[in-house]
Amino acid sequence: MDPRLRADGFAVRVEASPNHELKLDSLDSSGLSLMSVRPATDDRPQDAVVWIPEGAVTTLLKKIDEFTQSTPGGKPKNNALVANIEQIEQATIENLWQEDQPLPDMDTQAWWELWLDDALTSADQVATLRALAEAHSWTMLPRTMGIGQFRVAQISTTRRQLAQVLRTNACPSEIRKPTFAEDLHSPPLRELHRELVTDLADRMRPAASGAPAVTLLDTGIDQQHPLLRACIIGAHSALTAEGPDDNRGHGTQMGGLSLFGDTLDRELASNSVVQLSHHLESVKILPRPGREHRRPNGEVTAVAITTAETAAPDEPRTRVFAMAVTLESGNGINGTDGTATLWSAALDAMAAGTDINVTDERIDLLGPPDPDQARLILVSAGNVRDHQPADLINPDSGAIDHFGLCDTSRIEDPAQAWNVLTVGAHTDVDHVPTDSGHEGYQPIAARGQLSPHSRTSVAFSEAAPTKPDLVMEGGNLLIDEARTWVVEHPSVNLTTTDRTYHGRLLTTMSATSPATAQAARLAALAYARYPQLRPEAVRGLLVHEAEWTPAMLEGVYNRNDRRKISAQQLARTVLRRYGWGVPTEDRVLASTASAVTLIVQDELKPFIRDGKQVRLGELKLHELPWPREQLLDLHAAKVKLRVTLSYFVEPNPGRRGMFGQHTYASHRLRFALKGPNESVAAFEQRIAINAQAEDDSRTTGKPFDTDRDWLLGPTNRDRGSLHSDVWRGSARELADCGVLAVYPAGGWWKYHNSADRVGRLAPYALLISMATPEIAADLYTPTAIQLGVPIPTEISNAGPIETRLF
Repeated sequence: MDPRLRADGFAVRVEASPNHELKLDSLDSSGLSLMSVRPATDDRPQDAVVWIPEGAVTTLLKKIDEFTQSTPGGKPKNNALVANIEQIEQATIENLWQEDQPLPDMDTQAWWELWLDDALTSADQVATLRALAEAHSWTMLPRTMGIGQFRVAQISTTRRQLAQVLRTNACPSEIRKPTFAEDLHSPPLRELHRELVTDLADRMRPAASGAPAVTLLDTGIDQQHPLLRACIIGAHSALTAEGPDDNRGHGTQMGGLSLFGDTLDRELASNSVVQLSHHLESVKILPRPGREHRRPNGEVTAVAITTAETAAPDEPRTRVFAMAVTLESGNGINGTDGTATLWSAALDAMAAGTDINVTDERIDLLGPPDPDQARLILVSAGNVRDHQPADLINPDSGAIDHFGLCDTSRIEDPAQAWNVLTVGAHTDVDHVPTDSGHEGYQPIAARGQLSPHSRTSVAFSEAAPTKPDLVMEGGNLLIDEARTWVVEHPSVNLTTTDRTYHGRLLTTMSATSPATAQAARLAALAYARYPQLRPEAVRGLLVHEAEWTPAMLEGVYNRNDRRKISAQQLARTVLRRYGWGVPTEDRVLASTASAVTLIVQDELKPFIRDGKQVRLGELKLHELPWPREQLLDLHAAKVKLRVTLSYFVEPNPGRRGMFGQHTYASHRLRFALKGPNESVAAFEQRIAINAQAEDDSRTTGKPFDTDRDWLLGPTNRDRGSLHSDVWRGSARELADCGVLAVYPAGGWWKYHNSADRVGRLAPYALLISMATPEIAADLYTPTAIQLGVPIPTEISNAGPIETRLF
C-alpha cells in the first residue's frame, strides 16, 4: 500500500440527543478536531463530524467511561459532553456534505469540492489526495486553493469511489458542490481586479450635480468602493441602531449594476472615458446577518423612501427607487396569488404620491395622492431558489425544460403591486465554460428564454394583474451531462462590484436582483434624457420599448406570421412570463425614422358629481399626428401600431370584494382606437357604452371595429394600471384611424363618494409608436413636422383635440 494513503486517524459522526446541543468545545480539544457541524432541523438533531487521531482514541473513550463517575458536586464527570450525545458512528460522505440539494447517485460521475483542514494531520493532504486520485484514475484539477487553514481541491469521481477518501489522511472536513471560474473571474485574472478597477475609476466621469439618482432600498452600500464612491450622493439607513454600510454585499452588487448595467466587463477592458448620467443613493432596509427586525416590511420601505427624500431637502432630485427584496416563499407558500398585502398596497400608495408622515410611534400614509409627488418604484419579481434536476426535466420528452418550475413559482410579495414596475429575468447567456471541470455541461435556458431564476404570474388567476412588466438579463444555470447537478458559474452570471470588506472588488450576480438594477439604470437614463417625463411616463416608456425575443415567441407564430394560439393563451403563456419583453437603451432613448414613438402626458377627471350622484367623468380624444399621405402611399403594406397607457391608482387593499366601493383601484383607465370607417361621434358613443358596461359589470360592451386587429385585445390587456397592446393592419386602414381615446371605467373613488376624491384629476401617460417592419419608410420626419417639433426631437406633449363629458 502506498504509504501516503495510510491514515493516522479517522472521522466519526457524533449525534446529539433530541432537543439538546453538543458541547462543541470538548469535541475540539484533547487531541480531537472538530471538522464540521450541522444544526438541528425539524427532521434531525444536531450532529458534528470529529477527526480522531490514533493517539486520541483512548482519550475519548476515557471521557465516556468517566461519565459513570461523579464529580465532588455529585454530577457525572464530563456531563456536558457525554450526556448530550445520542450516538457515535463512523462518518460518511453524507455527513460531510454541505449543500441543501441531494447528493448525486452512488455511481454517477460528478465533480466534488473537498475542503482539507491543515490542522487535522501533519501529513501532506494534497499529496495524499493526488496519490489516491492516481491510484483510482480520478480526475483532479492541477491547482488547489488555500483559504485560511483550508486547502480546497476539486476531483471528479463517483460517490461510491469518493468514500475511500474518508479512510485516508486526505479526509476532508467539508464536501461541497464545486463552482468553477474562468475569464475575468479566473484565478489568474482575479489578481488583476484591483488594477483594472483602478484604471476604470480614473476614466469615470460622475454625473452632474442635479442628475437623477437610482435609490437602492437594500442591504446598504460600500461607500469606499473605487467604482462607487464618487457616484454615491447619499447613504442612509431605515433601521435603528444600524448604519448605512453593507453587511451582506447585496446592495453593493446592486450598485455596480445600477451604474453600468451588464457592460462592466467591457468597460474594464476598454480605454475610453465613461461619462455617467445618474448618481447612486442607498437606504438600508435589511439588517446585518443574524439580526432581525420586528417591523412590517411596508413600514420599513415607507421610512426608507421618506429618509431619502428628506435627507437633502434643498437639493430636489428625480429618483428611481429600486428594491430587489421580496418575501421569500417557504413553509409551503409558493409566492403570492396576486392579492394585495400591506406591503404591496403601501408601495402602490407611495408610487401614486401619497404623503408619508413618520414619528417615533407611528407611520401614516396621509390623504389623497398628490400627482406632483408620484414616485417611480421598481421591484424584483422574486427568485426560484431551489433547482432540483428532476424539476428541470420534461417527463414526457426527457428534454431540459425549466418553464414548469418557473410557471408554478409565483412572483413574491410585494411584486404584485399595481403601480410598481415589476422586473423579471431572461437570459442571453448560453455558453458553456471551457475549464476542465465542465465537460458535458449545458445551459438550462436557451438564448432569449426566461432565466431559470425568474418567477412568473402564470399561476395567477385571470383577474390578477399581469406581472412581471418586463424582463432584463438575469443569468443562467448549468446542468451536467448526467443531469444530477445544477450549478451556478461566473461565466453565466453578470459581473458587478463587490464590497471591499472581502478583499475583492469584483464578483458576479444572477437572478431578478441584477435584472432590477439594470432596469433602474435604464429608467435613470430615460430621466436624464427626458427630464420633463413623469414617473408613470418613464414606467410606460420602458414597457413600451420592450420587445419579445424570438425564443419567447417560439410556438406562438407560424412562418406566415399568423398566430397559432389565442390571445388569451398568448397573455397566459408569454405576457405572464416575460411581461412585454426586453427594453434596450437604444430603443428607450431614441426614435428611428421608421419607428416613431410619441409620448402624451395628460390628465382627466374619472368621476364628477351630478347633483347627489357621482358618475363617470371625462374622456380624452387624442388626434394622432399620423403622416396620413405617407400611410396612404404605403397602401396594403403592413403597419404595426403600439399603444401603452400608464397611470397610478390609489389602493383600497381590503379584501371585501372586487367591484363597487370595495374594488382595489381608485379608478381604471382604458384606451381605444377609432375604426377606419367610424365617425368620431359614433366612436364617442361606443366608448360611453363600453365604459358604463365595465363600470356596472352588468351590461356587455360592444366591440370596436379595430378590436380584432389587436394582439391581446381589451379583455387580456386591461389588468392592473399599465396597459399595452399592438395593432397590426394595413397602412391604408391606419391612415383613417387617427383618433385614440382614453376614458375611465369605474373604481372606488366613485362609490366612496368622498368630497376629496370625486372630481380629482388623474394623470396618465399615453405612448404611441408606429413602425413599418416590411418597408423602410420615413414616418418620423412628417410626424415631427406635423407636430411642429424640431427634428430630431423624439418626445411630444401633444394634447387632446377636445375634452368631452359623458
